[in-house]
Amino acid sequence: MSSRLELADLHCHLMPYVDDGAYDEEECLELLKQETEQGVRSICLTPHLRADMFESSDEEVALHFAMAQRLAEEAALPLRLYCSREYHFDRIFRSRLAKGELSPLGEGKTLLVEFGGRHSGEEIMDAVAQVTRAGWKPLIAHVERYLPLHQDWAFAHELREAGAGLQVNAGSVLGREGLRQKLLTRRLLQNDLVDVIASDAHDLRIRRPEMELCARHIEKKYGRGLARRLLCDNPLAILQGSKE
Repeated sequence: MSSRLELADLHCHLMPYVDDGAYDEEECLELLKQETEQGVRSICLTPHLRADMFESSDEEVALHFAMAQRLAEEAALPLRLYCSREYHFDRIFRSRLAKGELSPLGEGKTLLVEFGGRHSGEEIMDAVAQVTRAGWKPLIAHVERYLPLHQDWAFAHELREAGAGLQVNAGSVLGREGLRQKLLTRRLLQNDLVDVIASDAHDLRIRRPEMELCARHIEKKYGRGLARRLLCDNPLAILQGSKE
């Protein structure tokens, strides 16, 4: 790129001991360093909350977030860290939604919500309606994974019209997550149906952060303006609460 963009990553699993992300403090620090080296300056750590799989309490998450902040500060990394969750749309999430016990992405009202392979298009639309009625803005995590969009990519228009934002993974843009996801992601990008690109990084081996490489790819294929919007401006606006 002609000059380096300051990137923002609002979906990643760099926090250790709370889900299937970073294994320990050492891996957490190395992932934070890699993001920094790639030009990322704002990161939201989003450990999973999913019934019967990842049920770390908010107190545990807060404790390990403080640890991640300490690691970044001691290493003098030029990062601003935020803490939220990646909410699977299940019984735990619905209960918390009813009680208002949720942690948004940054300082606004946006929630990162994911779905499973069995969720139909109707169920996803109903979930979006429930979240918006409760006063939140749903940002659908790695939307390129879901069957209803593979069956009809134009379903993305309906999700947008219903009030959802759409996030895709940098790995899908780069073809790391299979040909079908790469092709769907390309179609969504070509039709201006993506709001945010994030790393969804988990580790140093298979699911690494590749934010700068993705930004370079987007700039080459679609222009610097789109790279800035999807990897800088939009995620940063969500984290700062100025894009709802």
